[in-house]
Amino acid sequence: MSAVINTKRALERRLSQGLVGVQIAYENVSFTPPTNAAYVRTQFLISKPDDPVISDLYYRERITFQVFVIDLSNKGTASALTLAEQIRALFKKGTTINESGTNIYVLNTPKISGTTIVNDRVIVPIMIEVVAEVYN
Repeated sequence: MSAVINTKRALERRLSQGLVGVQIAYENVSFTPPTNAAYVRTQFLISKPDDPVISDLYYRERITFQVFVIDLSNKGTASALTLAEQIRALFKKGTTINESGTNIYVLNTPKISGTTIVNDRVIVPIMIEVVAEVYN
C-alpha cells in the first residue's frame, strides 16, 4: 500500500476519532454543510519527497494535512479558535502513528493560520505537517 494512502487514512481516522460530534467534509466525498453548526473540511497537500540517502531504498513523503474549521459568523471567533486548538492538540509535535507498516511523524507544532470570513462563515485553517517513512 502507498505511504500517501496510509498517511491519509491514518490522519483522517485520528481526526474523526478526536472530534466526536463534529461533522467532517473529506476530499471528494459528497457533503452537505450543517446550517447551524461548525464543521471541518480536510485537504491534503503532498510536497516533494525528502531523499536523505543516495540509495533508492528509502525516502520520506512530506504531506501537509490541511484542516479548515468552518463556523457560523457574527458570534465572534472564540468557538472556532477553540476547535482549531483541539485539532492542533490531536496532532501535537511528537505524535507518531503507524498505519499498515508506514511510520508517520508530526515533527512540528501544527500552525493555526488565523481567521477569515467567507460569505456567512468564519474559517480557521490548521496546517499539520507530517512525514511518512518509505522503505522499498
